[in-house]
Amino acid sequence: MSAGDVRLPSAWRTDRDGATAHRAEVRYDDLAAALDALAAAAGADPVAVPAAAHVKVLNTLVEEAEFSTDVLPAGDGPGPHSLTVRPGAARTWRELVGLVGAALRAVRPAAVPEGGAAGPADHVLFAADAADLGKPDEPADPARRHGLRVGVDGRTLVLHADGYLAAAELDRLAVMYRRVLEAMAGAPEGDAVAAVLPDGERHAVLRRWALGRSVPREPVGVLELFRRQAARTPDAPAVRADGRTLSYRELDLRSTRIARHLLARGARPEALVGVCLRHGEDLLPTLLGVWKSGAPYLPLDPDLPAQRLRGMVAAAGCPLVVTRSEHRPLFDRPAAEGLVDEGPAAEGSGPEGSGPEGLGPEGLGDEAFVLLDRERTEIDALSPDPVDVPSGPAHLAYVIYTSGSTGAPKGVMVHHAGLANYVLWTALEYAARGTGGSPHFSSIGFDLGVPSLYTPLVVGQRVDLLPDPLDPADLGALLVDGAPYSFIKMTPGHLNLLSTDLEPEEAHGLAGLVIAAGDAFPTDLARRWHDLAGPGGTPVATEYGPTEITVGNSGQVTTELPDDGLVPLGRPIPNTTMYVLDDRLEPVPEGVPGEVYVGGAGVARGYLGAPALTAERFLPDPYGPPGSRLYRTGDRGRWRRGELEFLGRTDHQVKIRGYRVEPGEIRAVLQRRPEIVEAVVIAVPGPSGAQRLAAFLVPEEGAAVDVARVRADLAGDLPAYMVPAEVRIVPEIPLTANGKVDTRALQAGL
Repeated sequence: MSAGDVRLPSAWRTDRDGATAHRAEVRYDDLAAALDALAAAAGADPVAVPAAAHVKVLNTLVEEAEFSTDVLPAGDGPGPHSLTVRPGAARTWRELVGLVGAALRAVRPAAVPEGGAAGPADHVLFAADAADLGKPDEPADPARRHGLRVGVDGRTLVLHADGYLAAAELDRLAVMYRRVLEAMAGAPEGDAVAAVLPDGERHAVLRRWALGRSVPREPVGVLELFRRQAARTPDAPAVRADGRTLSYRELDLRSTRIARHLLARGARPEALVGVCLRHGEDLLPTLLGVWKSGAPYLPLDPDLPAQRLRGMVAAAGCPLVVTRSEHRPLFDRPAAEGLVDEGPAAEGSGPEGSGPEGLGPEGLGDEAFVLLDRERTEIDALSPDPVDVPSGPAHLAYVIYTSGSTGAPKGVMVHHAGLANYVLWTALEYAARGTGGSPHFSSIGFDLGVPSLYTPLVVGQRVDLLPDPLDPADLGALLVDGAPYSFIKMTPGHLNLLSTDLEPEEAHGLAGLVIAAGDAFPTDLARRWHDLAGPGGTPVATEYGPTEITVGNSGQVTTELPDDGLVPLGRPIPNTTMYVLDDRLEPVPEGVPGEVYVGGAGVARGYLGAPALTAERFLPDPYGPPGSRLYRTGDRGRWRRGELEFLGRTDHQVKIRGYRVEPGEIRAVLQRRPEIVEAVVIAVPGPSGAQRLAAFLVPEEGAAVDVARVRADLAGDLPAYMVPAEVRIVPEIPLTANGKVDTRALQAGL
């Protein structure tokens, strides 16, 4: 950051127009002797102690590891002087005081006296960006160009806000300064990295807001919950698909026969079984049948490019794939080189990283496929007596692939305990709002639809499998035809579509609850839905959670909404946690942006065959019981009065049509082409405001790039939502002054 470019969190700021100035004092004369001794031990002038306290408070409030703050001597001295520091380089308070003292001497050696008891007097330390605060008609006095001024007056820090901060926020700052000075005086060799927050605030951000309710869970999975429900309501409708309805008894018996068939073919716990089926009457019997065999499943969407499907099967080491004859040709060619060599298989395939079983150089043989349409008679002849294959809560339930930055997708390993915890929460929060069950219309490879598949089945309700493939234009009519549902889970894009397609009376009685998840949820969309459904109509909720936390980690029904921006992410669900931390895993204060970390029962086992990546993203939980882990989401957020606000990504991942996409994966595919020397893929707003992908290509010298051909080839390698809507040829990739890709310049050329 440049000199003086310290921006306090926007959530703390107030409108300066008409605002009144505020003042707060922090006396520390009772700590004087200890702080003078600290300065001497650090070889620094006494002024370095309050300056170091100032730097520590700023470091707690800003996201940058290195920043600058202005330092101005009172009176007629020269200034201001820019003090640039990197507080993370100091582990103890003595080191921090020494670091700040050296920085002070370096930037203004004549202004800081060598030693002397009068050192702390007559200095003012500034924070906040003048560019944000200045007005053309304001005087150029450098002592007043900042919205926050922190003055040193003897053994007192005097904080002036000049309307920049509300009085309550200035008081919070004063408490933080005092706590830092107390920590310095009490333990000069103490931890200068740990966050220093008021006790009440620390408790809020680490306990009261961050922890979901503790709810005891019986150590059983979703499969056992379904079995119990089938015993209670055997004749109730369980699944409706393809114009037919299966009862709970029929679903239970059919899934048992499929399990026996899979066991005879070698299915077992921890060995993934691929499932490549559309939303027909075979889907749920197969998924439950895989679980009854003790195995986890790998969802394989038939609409994905064949190369990607083969690569996923190869990387996962699937010994079996359940599908139908019409999908069998998708797996005929050898496994895709890019997905196997650069993806999860590079560190060892299979759940335990042991290598792909049943997979030779030419891919899976015919014996690895279970073709349900051809083997129906054989399966139906098997005994319906229950099978008993030991499979505990820690065993894998499924592996689902997400976009990866290495040019290959990442397989997330989800265990039964995490899935059961989530489904039981949705049973109470979603299914209990009605009796009509839920429709399922998302890809089986997209975990957003998991509750629509399983939650109705643990409470005796019906799963409606909508036609597959589904024309989005038909979605509204199909949902109205099946309404009223208990709940409908969809992306904000789907909700936007329904808000324009449905009549008010249709939206009013559509469901007990609609949930918008999987992408940023604008408050204006939530309001449009509220207005459409009307008083007492279908309410709308938000749900948040990366795949790595088992579908969802937080959520709530939308009631009071911010004026603009995004709908808050909600509170953690039972037995899970959600923190906002800095890069040292320290909590940030309320209103301060940080990275969202999630933990608890839903944390996945890790990435399939990728131990290094797992270790990078799944970290020991410093605030949980021994052995617990946190997943670093890459999402930015901040706490506001107990609500977690979503602020975007810390990396370059984006959401396209509800799917999480890593542009680096698309870039890697593009740069494999010999005629392309460089590629950049970014997300840009489309005409409707929704995010879409744009690719910018620099051709090899003298080479011609056929844009239409590039897009056609991408469509053969990647899912449709990962094919850029815009592909542009550019002579070079523009860079900013910092050497980063200038995305604004690229967007300007669209």
